[in-house]
Amino acid sequence: MNKNTLLLIRHLILLTILVFSSTDIALSQTVKATRKDELSKIRLKRIGEFEQPVIGPNHPDVLSSKNRAGFETGQVVKIDGTYHMFINEMFERPHRDMRIAYWTSGDAIHWKRQSTLVESIPGRSPSNPRSEVWVTAVEFNEDENAWNIFYVAYRAGDKTKDEIEGNDYAGRIWRAKSVIPGRKGIAGPYADMGIVLQPDENSQPWEGQQAVATFNPYKVGDRWYAFYDGHNHVPQGPWPTGMATATKLSGPWTRMPEGHNPIPLTEIFNENAQVTELKDGRYLTVFDSFGDQEIGYSLSKDGIHWNHETRIKVQSQKNLWGDPGDHAMRTPLCAIEEEDGTFTVIYTALTSKNGKKFYAVGKCTLGWE
Repeated sequence: MNKNTLLLIRHLILLTILVFSSTDIALSQTVKATRKDELSKIRLKRIGEFEQPVIGPNHPDVLSSKNRAGFETGQVVKIDGTYHMFINEMFERPHRDMRIAYWTSGDAIHWKRQSTLVESIPGRSPSNPRSEVWVTAVEFNEDENAWNIFYVAYRAGDKTKDEIEGNDYAGRIWRAKSVIPGRKGIAGPYADMGIVLQPDENSQPWEGQQAVATFNPYKVGDRWYAFYDGHNHVPQGPWPTGMATATKLSGPWTRMPEGHNPIPLTEIFNENAQVTELKDGRYLTVFDSFGDQEIGYSLSKDGIHWNHETRIKVQSQKNLWGDPGDHAMRTPLCAIEEEDGTFTVIYTALTSKNGKKFYAVGKCTLGWE
């Protein structure tokens, strides 16, 4: 075989390698693009809604309990066909005069108020650490054979220290346990067990002056995790979210390290993140975010690392009862995965009718596109 023939063979081999390599690269890029396109289509959409608030200002139990301003934050769980709602009632001034109430429903539409679980201490001041009580979570504690609720208590700003009097400072997360043992004790009463997370030497710079704000535990394997929020009043910053972890629901709770915290759920604002472990093993969180009649949601494969938010409207134009504005749509209280694969979402939203403002409770159904 002469030299020219050898050169020709080498060129043919090289050309073949280049052709197959290019084909492999193109195929790989096509597969990746297809997977990315498929993932982009895995989104939640609103597939049903109740045309008006399920609990509005004229609900008989709202009137009898003298709830003048409405509702904010909390959680709903479903047990044996009954929905159990733990929610804050703003009985006088919105976001100031607070109590934690317990409601139940058989269909998430018709609700009955059962009791008041926790009262605030009247008199908002820098020296009163419980002038506001904000329930954010309810979980069954297997170790105690009892239900636990978690709520945030703030003090007011101290003007002698150049703090803003009307703002919330130094949030502390309280854990309370149901007095009646077993799952049937969900209705309470509840007894305070102590503070599980608060400002201390382990606080992280991003938490700001309001933290610890909100606290929502969920379990991954044999370990507990919880979203918690922060905010800096002066200078005003965003409302970031971090995570804490514990081996037991009762604690001790420790913050996840900086670098993991804060997590990139949103750029500016989110609050009251509620987590659902899905039947397929993934995790879904819904939370208060920006947007007219919108909430945010995020998905995670492991319950620890979360995707950036996607926003979804929970009211359609034909049934638009909530006011517009980033802070008119308030907090989702759950995304309960039903037997048919849909999600029941209960949320709070501001509605202004006949000159009266009231933070009502709404309901919608979400499903996968």
